Amino acid sequence: MVSLGFVVGAAAAAVVGAAVSLLLWPVAAPVVMMKGPGAVGLLISRVAFEDNPKLYYYLLRTAGAAAAA
Repeated sequence: MVSLGFVVGAAAAAVVGAAVSLLLWPVAAPVVMMKGPGAVGLLISRVAFEDNPKLYYYLLRTAGAAAAA
């Protein structure tokens, strides 16, 4: 027979797992990538580039293509 503590622990783990997956859903969503302009074909996040292209170009100029990607 299965102990009551095991059942309670399994139920608690399921609830915590469901809560974490709901909180992390935006993070787990697929990331759309694009070739970085001026970065010799390195892939970068399209969302990050569209949100702040000035930062991307600043990093590309100062730190190089690997840092910008």
